[in-house]
Amino acid sequence: MCIAAAPLLLAASGLSAVATGVGALQANAQAQYRAKIADRNAKLEIEAGQQERQNIRDEAQAKYREIARIKGQQRVAAGANGVAIDFGTAGDVQADTQAMGSEDVNRIYQKGNQAMRGRDIGASNYTAEANASRSAGKAALVKGVFDMGSTVLGGASQYKTMKAKRG
Repeated sequence: MCIAAAPLLLAASGLSAVATGVGALQANAQAQYRAKIADRNAKLEIEAGQQERQNIRDEAQAKYREIARIKGQQRVAAGANGVAIDFGTAGDVQADTQAMGSEDVNRIYQKGNQAMRGRDIGASNYTAEANASRSAGKAALVKGVFDMGSTVLGGASQYKTMKAKRG
């Protein structure tokens, strides 16, 4: 009975070691897949940030055009009424329009910069996640190798003990 158990013990140890190795390979593959997805997400965040930057420029440009249009209307109205537009009340109205418009443009840039900052942070987080996943994959492989070695050594130790009892 002991003679038949020895080969089974060795076979079981070998199969266990192989299963451990396959598990390590699967864990590494999953980690590499997570890293690939995180890299893709980081790239998408960067692209979204670039689009955000363009949207900010477009919105600010539209605001500048609106300011120019309003100031033009104010000049036409003042000129039609025979009022000098470079000083006095008409000049003050023009200056106020420019000041309020500049404040609006400043808010556009501040809002846009906050959105871009969020995109930059998101991209950095995804990049860190990708790096962590790659490290986890490597660690799974290393752990798998040590676990396989431990399984083989444990089986060898049991075989030696069994053989010693047999005499």
